Amino acid sequence: MRRKGIALALGSFAVLSGGAVFGQTAQTAPNLQNIPTAESRDAAAQPQSTGTIPATSEPVTGTPAQSPPAQPAVTISTEPPAAVPLTPAEQKAADNKAALDALLAEATALKTSYENVKRGRSKAPVSLSAFRSMELRLQMAAAADPANTAALDMANVMRMAQYEILQPSVQIAAVANRELYAHQMGQQMRDDGMRVEASGRGNSTVRFVSPEMTRQMAMQLVETAKIPEQARALQFRRVVFSSGRRSWTYDVARGRLR
Repeated sequence: MRRKGIALALGSFAVLSGGAVFGQTAQTAPNLQNIPTAESRDAAAQPQSTGTIPATSEPVTGTPAQSPPAQPAVTISTEPPAAVPLTPAEQKAADNKAALDALLAEATALKTSYENVKRGRSKAPVSLSAFRSMELRLQMAAAADPANTAALDMANVMRMAQYEILQPSVQIAAVANRELYAHQMGQQMRDDGMRVEASGRGNSTVRFVSPEMTRQMAMQLVETAKIPEQARALQFRRVVFSSGRRSWTYDVARGRLR
């Protein structure tokens, strides 16, 4: 009986133990339906196509590239540059040059008007005093600056113009002066039997006539009476010494008796 009771007790204990284990197994055993299979794991690993917009890339937070600095705009000014003030010496030189240019322009206009009169292009009267005044002004400008050859050259032009204007009067005066010289010499030498007269075109020749005239006497008159100097001053061309039969001529330009 005792063994039978022990066996029953062990059987009951085994049954209780088996029920407890089974119950624990039932609680702790995983649900086979919830265990993922190999196919489900592969499907989960593949990307799913959804209707969502893919995520945009995050902006780069690094330092952005800097653009080169803007160059200043170049502006072209149409206004003339400001004039640099001149020193007193430079201002004086500029004033003198302006005055000289105005003087030369005035002289050129006067010269042009005179040339028009000579060529018959104009009948305007020619003023001798205007040329004389201009000559003096140009001479003063040339004296102030010796290197100023333009003023000196124009002064010479003004002088030549005066000679040309006075030429008719000068010629008339010269003819009269030669005639007067011959008359005065005739008065002085009349007592010696000498006759003096002016002849030729424009009284260009003075003649000393005496019946006693010889070559030696003619040479003596040339040397002692200062006739060559006087003849040259009065612009005689020839001085003739004659006896009425023979004559000897003194060439004023060559200074020789022949």
